[in-house]
Amino acid sequence: MRLRLRVPASSANLGPGFDCMGIALDWWNTIYVETIARGLEIECPHGLPRNKNNAVVQGMAVIFERAKHKTMPVRLQMDAVIPIASGLGSSSAALVGGMLAANALLGNPFSRDNLVTFATLLEGHPDNVAPALLGGLVVAVQEGEFVQAARLTLPRQLRTVVFVPAQSLLTKVSRGILPNRVPRADAIYNAGRTALWVAALYERRLDWLNQATRDRLHQPYRASLVRGMDELFDAARNAGASGVALSGAGPSIIAFTKGNATKVAREMQQTAERIGIEGATKIVAPSMHGAQVERIS
Repeated sequence: MRLRLRVPASSANLGPGFDCMGIALDWWNTIYVETIARGLEIECPHGLPRNKNNAVVQGMAVIFERAKHKTMPVRLQMDAVIPIASGLGSSSAALVGGMLAANALLGNPFSRDNLVTFATLLEGHPDNVAPALLGGLVVAVQEGEFVQAARLTLPRQLRTVVFVPAQSLLTKVSRGILPNRVPRADAIYNAGRTALWVAALYERRLDWLNQATRDRLHQPYRASLVRGMDELFDAARNAGASGVALSGAGPSIIAFTKGNATKVAREMQQTAERIGIEGATKIVAPSMHGAQVERIS
């Protein structure tokens, strides 16, 4: 059997929704999975593991274990275009791809909701894996081993502008700088703005995102690791972006726009160049589709 999987990039947190909100982006990795007689063969970009430590292989292993099925020998080919260690869900895309592949090889014993739960338990939080699997903007909460994920539709005119610095940032480093406790006022601040995000989508009021994307729980602390974060935020807002946030753990910056994506992208790129930050800007639409799998000849 040979499968082709396409898994979208994702941006987590979206400002205030720390570890519980994320959005799928129309920016895809492709993974080919083929059953073979024995062993494990992996063809992937330089720098990614070519053994059982590969995230695709780890995702497959979770499903085989859940199904109480022995591991199948496979050949993997990964065409990875989502930037690695940039806050755009590259590791989640690989994990989700592996889970979907193994599920398909076994005849799809598990639903997408099951896969969201399995992926969350492995990742520790659902903010990237849920949109990668379900598409759209997803609000997901975890209670023990139960994960409740709500997928929200997005305005068709919504676009995102992503600035991806050349310098990567490991998630464990970015999470390590966060405090264990936060002031009550900051928790209230974020709770209100997370709710406002959902209300902005329901009412189709993208102008509310200027407030809804603001945060006090993680972005102020991560600013010391993301050079130029505040300047890029200001550049996006001054160019007319509806809202702007750190993408996931960073260092990428994501701005949300309606009809001025080109201007926002230009201003962000020029600001980065002015302050000496190497990187590239990409205009990308959100994706209402999650990961896809198909059997090919």
